[in-house]
Amino acid sequence: MLEPQVRISTYDIVRPPTGYILDALVVTTYSASLDTILSLPAAMLVDTQGKTDRPAGTISAAELAALKRVCDRTVVFCQMGGIYPAQLVSPAIIEAEDMVREAIAPNGGSFHPKVWIVRFCHAEGKRDILRVAVMSRNLTADRSWDAGVIMEGTPGKSPQKPNDLGRLLQHLANSGPRPIDPKRRNMILTLAADSERVRWKAPTGKGHPEFHLIGDQQGRAWRQPASDRLAIISPFLTASAVSELSKTASSRALILSRADALTQCWPSVSDRFERQMVLSPPGGELGAPSAGLHAKALIWQKGSRMRVAIGSMNATRSAISGRNVEFMVSFECPAAAGFAEVDDLLTPKNLGTVVEDFEPPVTLETPPVTFDDRPARNAVIAAHLHMECVPCNDGWSLALVPGAVLDDDQLPLHSLRFRPVTQSQARASQCGQSLRLGKAAPFQGTLELSQITGFTAFEADGPDGPFAFVLNLEVRGVDEGERRTAALKSLLPNERSFAEFLRTMLGDFQSLENTDGGTGDGSGPTSWGSQGQSGLLEMLIRCAADEPTRLKSIVETFEALGEEQLAEVTTAEFRQLWAALLHSAKQQT
Repeated sequence: MLEPQVRISTYDIVRPPTGYILDALVVTTYSASLDTILSLPAAMLVDTQGKTDRPAGTISAAELAALKRVCDRTVVFCQMGGIYPAQLVSPAIIEAEDMVREAIAPNGGSFHPKVWIVRFCHAEGKRDILRVAVMSRNLTADRSWDAGVIMEGTPGKSPQKPNDLGRLLQHLANSGPRPIDPKRRNMILTLAADSERVRWKAPTGKGHPEFHLIGDQQGRAWRQPASDRLAIISPFLTASAVSELSKTASSRALILSRADALTQCWPSVSDRFERQMVLSPPGGELGAPSAGLHAKALIWQKGSRMRVAIGSMNATRSAISGRNVEFMVSFECPAAAGFAEVDDLLTPKNLGTVVEDFEPPVTLETPPVTFDDRPARNAVIAAHLHMECVPCNDGWSLALVPGAVLDDDQLPLHSLRFRPVTQSQARASQCGQSLRLGKAAPFQGTLELSQITGFTAFEADGPDGPFAFVLNLEVRGVDEGERRTAALKSLLPNERSFAEFLRTMLGDFQSLENTDGGTGDGSGPTSWGSQGQSGLLEMLIRCAADEPTRLKSIVETFEALGEEQLAEVTTAEFRQLWAALLHSAKQQT
């Protein structure tokens, strides 16, 4: 948990145990980048870490298949306005529109939990395995030092015992600015029920875990127990929160944060803590030189008993008061686990080799106030926008339509621009003036149907430079199925790309393992028969016998492509045998 020598990738969280397959995944995060969202499905199936660099706006056929294969079993919840744009995004992003759900904290703060809940099913019907990861890490490529806890368990048959993990999942299923689709909602509620019948296997040497959900309703704040000594690990601080937490301990202890946060709160931390520290790994070994502290934890000691809490909660007023939605997990830590007292946090096994004491500058100057773009984001969100599409002679015209007048008093939104994320920054269109008047803002030029997406990037010029964010807006005026079909056709232009796509859909992940950043649409020989690796037809026959649900998804893909497009990307022999296979499958059902 707090051992810097032990590293794990967030992608490792979704790797199934031997003999199991991923059946359901729910991710909660404050922020998410579109690039990371698109890379997640492939990482669920094979180890693609470090192999997904590609030209902006492209995606391989195998990665598209991975996205289609797992997106209906995946939900990502993030703070509304917390999606980071990419330079350019492939039309495949339409597959993620229903997968990514924006959330709002009910008490006016931020939706801030970082929890992954995964269910794995066994091919031969053995009992399901649930895995939960409670972390401080967002769904981005950030190189900061984070901390987390990963646990597994098997749902039993005993009655549900309510806990805060189940409560979080129930909250996600029943809240949000837009209703969640019934299939995903049922999946989340099933996970909630399963999580309340699991006896989690705690990390080695730790006691039974206790989950803590904060801020899902009024009054759900963090209550720090009284202790003899307390250590705080938090990259962000406010003086009032630090003071409140430190008052629960009878003696001064330790605080680990970032230099700017410690400097800003120095009167509070200097009086109330014995040591003030910052992260200082030798040789920058925890990542890039710019990598900083992002872990959040509390460690406290009462007599001979030690407890550790890890998760998303900073030592800030918004976090501990319940204004934000936060999630933590806590454990008893026996002396045998390496924590006999709070100061053991600084042993070489734990953090002793990667921290150093902090002293602020001799002359304490008030740190410059960094521009906070959250009010600007909230003003745009409050305009209740949607994207309106109208067909025209050379494609589709788009307009950003407000449901309310944009209130931008004292906010730098006069320069506000927008673009579908499938378009480059150069094509962004002005919208601030129109939205202030409550009028629709047209997108300049036209788009192909495959380029239309609800993921909309907004950019504006702040006092410290440009800032940007993405909203997942409702798209009106065009059928979603037609958009998906158009995107599919644009991404599968020839036999090779279609063969890679189909193989991955059928469970042959070689194309994912060999991805080298190409687009996957090159030309070359394609194995439609049984020579070499297993031919696609043989794989389809096995799929028809063993995975009828998967076969149904493939049938839908073929129907979406249509006969003309299918003829361009397959051989006549394949189509004849495919028709025979479908006829046989129908005869058996």
